[in-house]
Parts: sequence; C-alpha cells; structure tokens
Amino acid sequence: MGRMIKVLAVVALLTFGAAAAWLAPSPVVAQDQAPAGASDQEAPSEPAYKPPPRGAPGGRVGGASRGSTKVEVPLPTIQLLAPDQNAGLTTSATPTLYFFVSGPVSWRTQFTVSAPNIPQPIVEADIPMPKAAGIYAVHTADYRARLDPGVPYTWSISVILDPKSRSRDIVASATLLRTAPDPTLAAALHAAPSSRSIDILAQAGLWYDAVAAAAEMEASDRHAALDALMSQVGLVEPARYDRQAAGNVRSR
Repeated sequence: MGRMIKVLAVVALLTFGAAAAWLAPSPVVAQDQAPAGASDQEAPSEPAYKPPPRGAPGGRVGGASRGSTKVEVPLPTIQLLAPDQNAGLTTSATPTLYFFVSGPVSWRTQFTVSAPNIPQPIVEADIPMPKAAGIYAVHTADYRARLDPGVPYTWSISVILDPKSRSRDIVASATLLRTAPDPTLAAALHAAPSSRSIDILAQAGLWYDAVAAAAEMEASDRHAALDALMSQVGLVEPARYDRQAAGNVRSR
C-alpha cells in the first residue's frame, strides 16, 4: 500500500458553542507513478524557503513528555511542520496544517488554535489518535473558524497522557500568521506550471502555503519538495522518515 499523509477526522469544539460532529476528509494517497499528463509539466526543482524579511516573531516548539508518567509503550514525539525561528505565513483564512508523530499514539489527542488577548481558544478539538508514525494533516476549515490578517495565532497538537495532570501533556506548538495576498504573486502563480508553484510560495515566505502545495505533489515527486522544505527548517526526523517511506512505497 502506498504511503500517505493521513488526514484526520475531527471533533470540533468551537468557542461559540457549535455542536460537535465527526468530520472525515478523504486521505491523500501516494501513487507509484505520476498521473497521466505529468510528463508535459516542467520537472520540479527543489524549493528554497525564504523567511519573511521583517522576521515575523514566533517559531516552533517541539513536543516531548514534560513529566514522569508511567506508560507501557514508548512515548511519541510531535513536531509541527512549521519554521523554527519565525512565524509561518499563509494567505489563507483556513489553511491546512501538518504535523509529524514519531510513533503510534494511545492517548487522547487535541488540536488547538489560540489568539493573543483572547482567553478561550478559537479552536479546541479532539482528533483521532494517530495510529502510526507519519505526517498528518488538519484542515482548519473543518472548524468554521477563519483567521484574521495580522494576528499571530498559536496552533498546537497535544497528547494528553493524564487528563488530571495537563502539565504532563506532550505539546508541540508554532506561530501562524495570515498575510494579505500579493497580486504580483498571484499572477506569477497563475502563469507558472504547478511544479514551480511550491518554489514561488517558498521564496515569498509563505511557509504554510508552500507546505500544503508540496504535500499535494506526492503523486508526482514522492514528497521530494516537502522533504526539502522540512530539512531547511531543521525538521530532520520528519524529513528522514518521509524519505524512507518514499523508498519503501513499492514494497508496501
């Protein structure tokens, strides 16, 4: 079976009190060969991420156990696919976000988005426990919450080892900043082949948009662009895992 980025079903717990409901997007599955017509496209080049020139404050905090908790299986680590020294940018009000887990998760797992000066999270949702190591996607559009431009949001994935002692959670967090779209950039993306869009977005500093575009290119490049982006921001373990998964795709 080809590898995949696992897209999570979610239970949305919105701050405005909407009823919770299970959501089940379709997984993005890798193919052994590029789809028909891909040979007519320009060969993809390795994208180069260029952080925003003004150095938007923020960054990424890795997730590992912060306390001594007795468990029968090894504890996983969590890494968000986000820059390590600055806020990741997006032009989308409802971006797709990605995270990596080092192994299966046997505890309640939660996705959160919060904003400064707002006491309650904008989104606080239980998500299905990842069943295996890998890269997973969360669609913020599933929560009927939209990001406002210029607000430094914090998003996080938490594994709750002990509901009575949340200080022991495994938590990974990162900064997310929506920026206004640039008409010049939009024109460049419209004129460029799809194989060039990832590099255009990365060069513009739009980390989350570039990652989402790279994730969608799995069928044609086996995540070579995504792995390159992860390596550039210090996400060594996720990039290594993804490369190994690509090498094993035919044997699964």
